[in-house]
Amino acid sequence: MKEERGEGVTDGGDKKQILPKAWEGKRFGDLVVVSYAGKRKGKHYWNCLCECGASTVVCQSNLKSGHTKSCGHRVEPAKTRHFVEGTCIESVQSRKVSASNSSGVRGVYRDKRTERWIAQITFQGKTRYLGSFAEIEEAARARMEAEKIFTDFLERYKQKGPDLKSEKNFGQGGRAEDGDFSENGGES
Repeated sequence: MKEERGEGVTDGGDKKQILPKAWEGKRFGDLVVVSYAGKRKGKHYWNCLCECGASTVVCQSNLKSGHTKSCGHRVEPAKTRHFVEGTCIESVQSRKVSASNSSGVRGVYRDKRTERWIAQITFQGKTRYLGSFAEIEEAARARMEAEKIFTDFLERYKQKGPDLKSEKNFGQGGRAEDGDFSENGGES
C-alpha cells in the first residue's frame, strides 16, 4: 500500500481507501478532526470538534477547500440570508444588478431567438413572466411596476417582524396571487 499526496488515501488494489489516522487531529480553521463519519453519495465525512465546544460533521472536500472552518458560530449575521415564504429578504432589499446581467436592469434580459426584451420577477419561489417588449425601457417599466410587490412585502415584514412563518396567510392576496401579472402581458 502506498500513500498518495499525503492526503491519507491508500491504493488498496481496485479501490482507494481512506486512512482515518492521517486525518484525525488535523486542524482546519476552528475545527479539529476527531473521527471518520463515513461515506455518503461518494463523499467522505468527518466528525469534527469546534473550538467553541460544538461537534459537527463536515464533508472532506469542504475541509480541504477551506469552505468550512467552524461549526457555524463565526457566521456573520449580515452575511446570512433570511428566507420568508420562499423569498430572500436580502435579495428583495438589494438593488444590485448581477455581474452576468447584460441589460443592466434586474429581471430583464434579451431573448436572442425573438430579439425582444423579456421582463420577469421571482417572488415567493415562483418566477412570473411580465411580458415581451420591443424596447428595453418598456421591459424596465414593467419590472419596476412589478417590484411594488417587494415594497408591500417588505412593509408587512417590517411590521410583523422576522417571525412571519407562523402567519399562514402572509403574502396571500398580494398582486401576484391576484393575477395582476398577465401571462402574455406587455406584448408590443
